Amino acid sequence: MPEPAPPGRRSLSPSSFRSFHDAYAAVLTDLTRASGHISTRGNAGPERLNVSFQLGNPAARVPMFASRKANIVFNLAEVLWFLGGRDDLAMMRYYAPRMAGYSPDGVTIAGAAYGTRLFRTPGPGRRSAFDATLDLIREDPDTKRAVIPIFGAHEVGDGEHPDVSCTIAFQLFKREDRLHAVCYMRANDAFQGLVSDVFSFTFIQELAARLLDLRLGTYTHHVGSMHIGDQHLAKARAIVAEARQARPSSLPVTPMPVSTTRAMVEEVCAQEAQLRANRISHTLDSLAKTGLPAYWQRLIALLELHRHLIHEPGRPIDEDMLASLDPSHWWLLHHKWPARVPSPDVLGWDRA
Repeated sequence: MPEPAPPGRRSLSPSSFRSFHDAYAAVLTDLTRASGHISTRGNAGPERLNVSFQLGNPAARVPMFASRKANIVFNLAEVLWFLGGRDDLAMMRYYAPRMAGYSPDGVTIAGAAYGTRLFRTPGPGRRSAFDATLDLIREDPDTKRAVIPIFGAHEVGDGEHPDVSCTIAFQLFKREDRLHAVCYMRANDAFQGLVSDVFSFTFIQELAARLLDLRLGTYTHHVGSMHIGDQHLAKARAIVAEARQARPSSLPVTPMPVSTTRAMVEEVCAQEAQLRANRISHTLDSLAKTGLPAYWQRLIALLELHRHLIHEPGRPIDEDMLASLDPSHWWLLHHKWPARVPSPDVLGWDRA
């Protein structure tokens, strides 16, 4: 066992990374070397206790590994589900049928429906907890009380329910002109849940920063039990190997526009519902007519392309729509659905 560092040389802060891509590789590297092994509720695998990391640019929230095949559409849909304060299974099952396993009644999802605690009204003062927290920061900029609890008292001691909140709380700090965020997790599955949790909470942090007219600060992720299933270890090792061999992505990260409003978010949520039901489809012209900033149009384009993949499997995909996406989102779509979505290398960018 290594000797502890002298007190004057110890760092009490989490390891800092430029992007989640880098942090994710570090987490998986650590877990694939972990000696601790647990088995609970039929799930066995290595575990590391008390894992923390910090992101210098929370907008760089997606790991770009060909061996991971991150589902960017699911990540976007889940955060929209949160933003709508929803707990229905129907929306999430459309994007990930496996989510049905989290619903004991086949209708609602309880623990993973973080949006019900964050965005559903009425909350404090007949506002959502999110809005009440932003108001607190406006009234007391240096507050340490901007905390939204997520893990509920009713979940304490529950060993039977298939879905208990993994997130304990989400906290925001305004320091100088930046908004920092901290997410506290009781546990995280490093192969599955970690990717979507970081995506969602950094997205919510960035939205909060825009609504408060602040710059985006750091994002810190604290996890009591960071673990991975034995069945995912081979894939985790493949990601670690890719991280060692491939150069990091040089694609720029598109920030959320400073003009963002809650009305824009509500419009994107409304568009998602229509596309999911296959009631509408979009072209680049119809997206422009929404009047939304290009950032939000590109996210709707992502949902439109997914609608096309699901509801029009026999038709070629709209390459003009693909080219309108952030290049990283196109790359992720291609690696998730390689038979349907052409490679973005036609843009002259090569990930390998």
